[in-house]
Amino acid sequence: MIFYTTISLAQEVVVSGKVTDNGQPLPGVNVLVKGTTKGTVTDFDGNFSINVLKEDVLVFNYIGYVPQEHEVGTTTNFDISLKEDLELLDEVVVVGYGTQKKKEVTGAVNNVGSEALEKMPTPDLGTALQGQVAGVNVQASSGAPGAAANIQIRGVGSITGSTEPLYVVDGIPYQSNPNIAPSQIKSVDILKDGASAAIYGVRASNGVILITTKTGDPGKVRVDFTAWGGIQNITSGTPLMDTHQQFYYDQLRADATGIPSSVLSENPRALENNSDFIGAIQNDNAAIQNYELNVASGKGDLQINANVNYFNQEGIIINSGYDRLATRLTGSMNKKKFKMFASVGFQNENTSSEPWAIYERAITQRPWSTPLEELPTNGDIVQIPDQNEITYSYLSGIMSNTDETNTKRFNIALSASYEILKGLTYQVRAGSNFLNSTRDRFQPKYTIIDAGGNYVPAASRPQARSNEDYTWNERYTLENILTYNKSFGKHNLNFTGTYSLEQYTNRTTGLLMSFAENGNNEIRVPNAAVSISNPVGQIQETALVGMMGRLQYSYDSRYLLSVSLRRDGTSQFRVDNRFDVFPGVSLGWNVDQESFWNVDFISGLKLRASYAELGNNRVGANPYIASPVIEQGINYLYGYNQELTPGLAQRRFANPDISWETAIAQNIGIDVTMWNDRIQFTADVYRNQKQNMILGQQLPLSAGANVTRENNEVEIYRTFTLNAGDMTNTGLELALNYKNQTEYGLNYNIGLTFTKNVNEVTNLNGIERGYAGGRPSLTMGSMDHTTFMAVGHEAASFFLVQTDGIIRTDEELKEYQETINPTARLGDVRYVDQDGDGQITDNDRVYAGSGMPDFESGIIASLGYKGFDFFIQGYYSHGAKIYNGSRLFAYAQSRHTDLVGMWSPQNPTSDVPLVTYSQSENVRSQSDLWLEDGTYFRIRTITLGYDLSRVIGQESGISKARVYVSAVNPFTFTKYRGYDPEVGGENILMRGVDRGNYPVSRQFLLGAQISF
Repeated sequence: MIFYTTISLAQEVVVSGKVTDNGQPLPGVNVLVKGTTKGTVTDFDGNFSINVLKEDVLVFNYIGYVPQEHEVGTTTNFDISLKEDLELLDEVVVVGYGTQKKKEVTGAVNNVGSEALEKMPTPDLGTALQGQVAGVNVQASSGAPGAAANIQIRGVGSITGSTEPLYVVDGIPYQSNPNIAPSQIKSVDILKDGASAAIYGVRASNGVILITTKTGDPGKVRVDFTAWGGIQNITSGTPLMDTHQQFYYDQLRADATGIPSSVLSENPRALENNSDFIGAIQNDNAAIQNYELNVASGKGDLQINANVNYFNQEGIIINSGYDRLATRLTGSMNKKKFKMFASVGFQNENTSSEPWAIYERAITQRPWSTPLEELPTNGDIVQIPDQNEITYSYLSGIMSNTDETNTKRFNIALSASYEILKGLTYQVRAGSNFLNSTRDRFQPKYTIIDAGGNYVPAASRPQARSNEDYTWNERYTLENILTYNKSFGKHNLNFTGTYSLEQYTNRTTGLLMSFAENGNNEIRVPNAAVSISNPVGQIQETALVGMMGRLQYSYDSRYLLSVSLRRDGTSQFRVDNRFDVFPGVSLGWNVDQESFWNVDFISGLKLRASYAELGNNRVGANPYIASPVIEQGINYLYGYNQELTPGLAQRRFANPDISWETAIAQNIGIDVTMWNDRIQFTADVYRNQKQNMILGQQLPLSAGANVTRENNEVEIYRTFTLNAGDMTNTGLELALNYKNQTEYGLNYNIGLTFTKNVNEVTNLNGIERGYAGGRPSLTMGSMDHTTFMAVGHEAASFFLVQTDGIIRTDEELKEYQETINPTARLGDVRYVDQDGDGQITDNDRVYAGSGMPDFESGIIASLGYKGFDFFIQGYYSHGAKIYNGSRLFAYAQSRHTDLVGMWSPQNPTSDVPLVTYSQSENVRSQSDLWLEDGTYFRIRTITLGYDLSRVIGQESGISKARVYVSAVNPFTFTKYRGYDPEVGGENILMRGVDRGNYPVSRQFLLGAQISF
């Protein structure tokens, strides 16, 4: 209701008024002149005053209320009564094969919009999601440019199969992470519970991430340009001895072994050098930059959106980097009963990877060696003046190695629907994804001569080598969807039926080339090679057919029911095991809609429960585990002349009874909104039981399938695959969000998430502990395993030999020699003999934790005031263990600064063991000496911005001109002594194992956003 008085038509006037809610004043209401940034806010009594023109329109906006617009005209006094926005809970979320009002969602579904994603300056969707959604664990697999983060929804989903969620982009499923630029995404909907994900059947046991790309806006053309760039640095590392410390340590070692140091005889100039080889492989102040142009438009029934994104990141380790050019065009048409949508995307990615194990090779070098930049060179001939040519060449010989990968992705999604009868709609979806990848690993010719000019063959690479690998992936999807909506009285029904077909083809080819000793490193084509290995490769084809039916029912928006049933069949398994059925059911109750509900400050209260059965057909790299496969590599002598002839044979056992992994998922949840949606709270408790997990059982050598290589056996050939493992994930998820604005015009939003997941392996087919992994070094193959699958513990738990300090006294030494190790000496690590058999074996390993956190939490806060905006995000991970492999390696290579204070007769109380050589019992990786607390709190992003459009004015046609500064990973608080406590690892067995992983960098950025 509006009361006003009349004035004369002056050019500019002062208007005032009061804003209320049912007669109660509303402080902090935004009063803006439409189309400008000019405005004010109401005071504590709801009053306001502002200078305006008679042709202006005032917009009254307040969180939790319906906005109102009023023309000024001849009005000088406004009396505005705002109404609560009862449609807030009618927000629509994507639930797979359709949408649903948030108020009526019965599963555990989270939505993250583009506004939240764009606050994170990152090229990776996973990194942008970290800490934003309870139950979604995101850990960096590596800090390398272009490396995608590991995403796990509600814990580990499989032991040997895929643990990543299913990605669906614009309705089309992807084989793996689509690596879409976050700037092209309109929204992300995450299906966490089984009932929500069950509609995707055999691929949904690890959760589902639904991505909707940006579309146009009707009635206007909007252009957005964003650019940001900055520098990156490494913030920590493994402390290594300098030259003086190294000399001191060498003397301690000489005293302990009785072998004099030979450093000065090998390098008379040793004391003149203090080389930093770690610094030599780092790229300080590495550049990072991002540019994006988005054009959205719509007219009548047609909407269109075009997006171009270019991202470039130099690596903080030499020879590494990543750049991506991503383009996407989307269009939609809504013509009465006919609707159509199309999306086309193309990406070109170039990834440069650092030389293999370069960090460990740099640690190995001694600080008294000649710096890399001072080595005399002549083309590919390098002189090493020190008498350690072989060790030196481990690093110098790989500095010029390159590992370049080019990846091209092309994807298209098309859907069309027609309303046949009122409420009955038929929709067809078609999509295809293509990926072509070329990887070229080149090791140039490298000639080493010693100080006297003599050729050193053991340190040289006389012939350049090149590995070329090619990958072609194709995926086709066709879905037929029939939906029926019917409302009668207070009853609402929705039925969805789907029939889908999918086909996936993967082809790989690889070859190895060697070039002439007198060749040129710049010529790398096959025609220049003097030898080319037989090309190797494979073709994998799989097909999937699925039928799904889902019924959604609500009564008066109070009582909610969703029931789904999906039947899937896959070509990966034999006919008898090819098909299975996966049901899901969920219930919801909007308590606040009941007549007895009279709690005014609670505007929404919903209870949810769900149950579902799901499958997982992503069971490893071999899609033919159920069928005999004929393979190459079996060469034999043939004929009178006994010529070596290529042969084919079945090299491994197949299991015709193998089938998909299954999961039973249960969930109970509650959603609460208070004070007109200012406070939102969600809690979920879940239990996911993984059953029939695929495991590999080792057969005896007598099975006849063993294949040996030099010094080791290829175990995969005598591995029999079967469904035998069980595992559970039980957890609690909490999410709290509060948003409000003050009477002074300060808008603020605070969000908190908490996740606790308890993972436990419950069955390994009779094995209590096995499936070892987690070797903490790339180059020291003799190191022990650190992680195992064990019944009663988390997947990939650490099982290590406990230590009980250092042997410091003769009494302690005598006791240890008599009971465990007769060759022990003072300064050795004292291991605990758990089984009392008088020796240290694998039976003495005990559970020592895992790389999974006990719980994790995220915090997000944003502020806005008169054109200024501030954003901060933090992430806390508690209780994970990290195996500090880089620290162990530095000990084993006699390089860690701790060794300056190692045990010696002069330092008999030291806690640092005596280390005299790399194979010492004191530097065994089976020891818990290298296991550390991985708890950390990281300020993930801090951003401060200002919108210059308030200064520029609307006459320029610019609606937004924001500049900002941002810091990414500026602060990390942790007791961990390695490079970085965020150790996701390349697979589940490597989670929490730091073997000199590529570190996560600290970034400082400057950016700008312009819209018109």
